[in-house]
Amino acid sequence: MIENEIFWYIVNFMATTIEELVLVKIFDIYSKRKQNTSIVYSLIFIPIIMVQIFDFYGLDSNIKMAIILLIDFIYCMYCYENKVLKTILLSGLYWMISMGMDLLAFSVVNVLNSNSNATIMMNFNFYRLELIGFSKFMLVMSVVALKKLNIKSELSIKQYLSVFVPITANIIFIIVMWSFVYKYIPNNTHINYIVLVLSGLLIFSNISIITIINSIVRDKQLKIENQKIKEKIDIQYNYYLSLKKEQEKIDKFRHDMKNHLICIKNLAKTEESEKYIEKINFEINQNTVDFNTGSPILDIIFYEKSLICIDKKIEYQFDVDYSKCEFIDVIDTCSIFSNLLDNAIEACDKITQGKRFISIKGNKINNFFVIKCENSKINDILYEGKNIATDKENKDLHGIGLKSIRDSFEKYDGVINIEISDEKFTLSGFLIEN
Repeated sequence: MIENEIFWYIVNFMATTIEELVLVKIFDIYSKRKQNTSIVYSLIFIPIIMVQIFDFYGLDSNIKMAIILLIDFIYCMYCYENKVLKTILLSGLYWMISMGMDLLAFSVVNVLNSNSNATIMMNFNFYRLELIGFSKFMLVMSVVALKKLNIKSELSIKQYLSVFVPITANIIFIIVMWSFVYKYIPNNTHINYIVLVLSGLLIFSNISIITIINSIVRDKQLKIENQKIKEKIDIQYNYYLSLKKEQEKIDKFRHDMKNHLICIKNLAKTEESEKYIEKINFEINQNTVDFNTGSPILDIIFYEKSLICIDKKIEYQFDVDYSKCEFIDVIDTCSIFSNLLDNAIEACDKITQGKRFISIKGNKINNFFVIKCENSKINDILYEGKNIATDKENKDLHGIGLKSIRDSFEKYDGVINIEISDEKFTLSGFLIEN
């Protein structure tokens, strides 16, 4: 059976199908589809069938590869929402891995079976079946490793070029290895081992390229994330500055109004006027929530968040002495306390039954400003590295609150510690005055 041509057509069909499915999987990981599933998997049979036709007519392998590369590129451009450069990058990454696995499998099978002539595996025999099985198994396993690579975002042209060069070099190296070592150079045992070592180095080179791509993407994402954090902090700072000015106007108005009421009360000494004035005084004092932390900006932050807590029926306790914290920049003050309270209010707002509370305590002890924030919660909390994963749909615009807090603490050589129970979230930490 192993020498039957139909058997080998079936094997080649299955091998090509695996290759194309891996290509689709790689694009699914890093791209968004613009065609539905039925179209994506129906069109995949075009390159699969084309390969079988080329094999049937014995088309030159290099010409066959060039045509399939073009067909796969058109297929991916049609099925996925990627720019041309990203499609080229993902296609090149796939072919580099696929061809590298084929070459490594060829070398391993050749050495394990002590073949004195590698061309024997080009015939219809068990060695070739072993080669196909081993190479396609490694190709499928490579998808697992590629899931850790995050290249969903677009790179700059300079970054694409820095990645295209090593990928292209590796692909050319593989083609040269196939063409000259296995087709034109008489084979022997020593050459088999040399090729095996070179194939292993090639795989390590592929891994290095993937690592470089990951570093480039991560660097870009960090820059974007840091820019978003900076923009958010600037917005918060300017917002609280404007609130501070408005609060100063309100305090002045309230102070003047009390004086006006005292004058009116002395001028109109009737029972009704006195009751009316007392009622107005009561309303003025009733709607006043005063904080005296030692920082005007922090007072404004607490005032605004306390109104939100009152509106959402969240119990709150803000007990912070900030009078000796001049070493902490105003912008960092905004970042730390605004994000802490925003996250706490958001967590409490998800609670439909049970106690909803927020507690923030802070004080300076020697050269340390120590802070502890607690809030009730009901939702499960997941981590992405050191940061908490957001459960909101727009993940690019959310989930940066904790990172912003952490960055502000690290700026003052401080650290934070997070403790999570079923019903409570606690963040504690300290900042150091140098």
